Amino acid sequence: MKAVELFSRFEQDIPPSYAVPGDQNGYIGTLDPHIFDVQKILVLMDYILSESPNIDYSLYDLLVLHHPPPISPVIPTYVIHSNWDIVTGGACDALADALNITSFDVLDESTGIGRIGGIDRETEDIITQGRFIHEIMATLRVHDIRTVNCNRFQPVGTICVISGFGLTPPLISKAISKGVDIIVSGDLTHPGAVLAKNANITLIDATHHATELPGLYRLGEMISSYGLDVQVRNFGIPWTRSVNRGVWREYDNH
Repeated sequence: MKAVELFSRFEQDIPPSYAVPGDQNGYIGTLDPHIFDVQKILVLMDYILSESPNIDYSLYDLLVLHHPPPISPVIPTYVIHSNWDIVTGGACDALADALNITSFDVLDESTGIGRIGGIDRETEDIITQGRFIHEIMATLRVHDIRTVNCNRFQPVGTICVISGFGLTPPLISKAISKGVDIIVSGDLTHPGAVLAKNANITLIDATHHATELPGLYRLGEMISSYGLDVQVRNFGIPWTRSVNRGVWREYDNH
């Protein structure tokens, strides 16, 4: 498939117009998309130069990134960022599906960011916040999460999920105005935590990276459906933690 044909498919299924203003999306490279062919594709969350020795980029015709790269990649690249978070069936919906949440509303109608819903259960069992957090950790494979206003015995009510960057004061405020009980996302900040404390809304920070992984794998599946050879690789969060318990201990970030 010619690259220009593939890019046209991307733009049909994940319109660039859905992206938030100022976001970088689309093709990065010097090769003319009308000329080069694409058969083998590598899908990554981030382009990190220190990870490059673990990847033989010569095996691939195209790199598809979710996050815009801070430096120029070594092979032709296509970025699919906030338009993938927003589009129906994209990253936010993938996160909701992974957590068995049935959506009935969008958090921000002006942008399409976020999904609001409830846990989809075949039984009438009451799901507590403690159990819900345990299931998030197991499903997204995160070792620890940060929470605000968590009561592990309290039943789970209305949930908002936002892939990646949702625990910011503006989005928390929108969730409060819509009567949301819990937000699951990443990128919790001090101002966001203070806002949530005063509004008595529960925040669950399962990390930017982990809340976007369901969407990354779904993106790979979508591209595979075009009849192309696709590999999705996950390098985990781009940092390690150190905890001082008498001595410094390094924790693996995977």
